[in-house]
Amino acid sequence: MKLIHTADLHLDSPLANFSAEQAKERRAELLDTFRRMVEFADKEGVCAILIAGDLFDSVKQVRKRTVKMILETVSLYPNIHFFYLAGNHDGGANLLVGNEAIPQNLHTFSDQWTTYDLGEASITAAQNPLPEALSLNSEQTNIILLHGQVTDTFSASGDEIPLRAYAEKGIDYLALGHIHSFAEYRVDDRAIACYSGTPEGRGFDECGEKGFVLLEITPGKRLQTRFVPFAKRTLHEIRLDLSGCNTQTELERRAEMALAPIPATDLVKLTVCGEVDPDFEPDYHRIDRYLSERFWFGRRKDESALLIRPEDYQNDRSLKGEFIRLVRADESLTDAERDAVIRIGLQALYGRKEIDL
Repeated sequence: MKLIHTADLHLDSPLANFSAEQAKERRAELLDTFRRMVEFADKEGVCAILIAGDLFDSVKQVRKRTVKMILETVSLYPNIHFFYLAGNHDGGANLLVGNEAIPQNLHTFSDQWTTYDLGEASITAAQNPLPEALSLNSEQTNIILLHGQVTDTFSASGDEIPLRAYAEKGIDYLALGHIHSFAEYRVDDRAIACYSGTPEGRGFDECGEKGFVLLEITPGKRLQTRFVPFAKRTLHEIRLDLSGCNTQTELERRAEMALAPIPATDLVKLTVCGEVDPDFEPDYHRIDRYLSERFWFGRRKDESALLIRPEDYQNDRSLKGEFIRLVRADESLTDAERDAVIRIGLQALYGRKEIDL
């Protein structure tokens, strides 16, 4: 028996950091990933897909046609059961309830613990769960859907999930939603809790492999899990250290080497860091153009700082030299304060917009 655990698709996200055309394309890709996942489930003989919250990004932003396409996709695969627990972004209400034609293979949950029996396993969830009210048949393979932030406590409030409160209850697997990266926790000797993460990253706070969890219940009721990378595009944040770089050619060589392994279809944020010699003025326009031409989406962030050695200007007959001598002669400042003032002043004199202490 195979099942898929997914969560946090956030369909119809605004995606404000992209151009209007890119945001439109990316929203379509998020919806297509849901359909691709269902096709994968059908080919692999998966009997149920568990959606642990935040299928949609917002009650106000979700389009009727998006809801319609989800329902149509579910209807096309009557051999697969869909279990949908609404999350905090779903508004605490099930956006699929109240539609004209709810497929019979789509199952939702109320404020009370509700259990669906699939024969080899049971699926249980509730909108605002009370762990103490949960009662399970320990002879069964028990899978629980929850949406929230795990805590290592016995009680919690709001969207928190107190893992200790779910120990020793006959649970085999806690299918979690809310955190957008894969993570796994041990609850007790029998149960594990797992965040599937989001199937597709939407911003650079969601970098790395994204996908879903494939569960298989083997003879003897042994539960096996495997994370399946599945995203159409992956987001990457690459840090490019420019320390010791003195020419544009060297800068571009370093950038090309750092970005070489990344597919052109992916999204990249190149963060420039390190200390740059004041006499070297990087042409970042060339880097920006390279990023936009090389990847589906690319952006640059500058966290670099000037490599400033105050002693180099001690005897310099210039405004910079005079500034440094005046600061060093100020006995009201500590050594650390003098260094900070000199650094800020020189960065200002060099015309740097970003000042890093």
